[in-house]
Amino acid sequence: MVSHPPPSATPAAIRLVDEDSADLHLWVSNQSFEDDRVTVVVSIDGTRLVDQPFDVQGQHNWILFPIKLPPGSHEVTATSPTGAETHQRLTVPEKGRRYAVLSYWTEPGRDNRQLSWSVQSHPVAFQ
Repeated sequence: MVSHPPPSATPAAIRLVDEDSADLHLWVSNQSFEDDRVTVVVSIDGTRLVDQPFDVQGQHNWILFPIKLPPGSHEVTATSPTGAETHQRLTVPEKGRRYAVLSYWTEPGRDNRQLSWSVQSHPVAFQ
């Protein structure tokens, strides 16, 4: 008779944690002088992790959200009441962290609000 391991337990909940425990360091910023205060909502796999206003403050105001995620593929959704939105896939490795930047911005003189997303395997260096 072949023995099969029991089904694995449900992965740890997706949640905000302290920086040292995070699998994802998510940095969020408002880069739009046209919308000097904007609310951004971020959900991962349907769990809302960010829902707050962000001030542009000279465009160098990055706010860190350290997040605990189980390894594997995840759906990231970010939206704003201005109509900006992005839907991205994020893969978290078994070991190591991911570092992501989510920026809200507009093109001057145009009614074009956007949320841009980038992710990398090494810490983000802001200038």
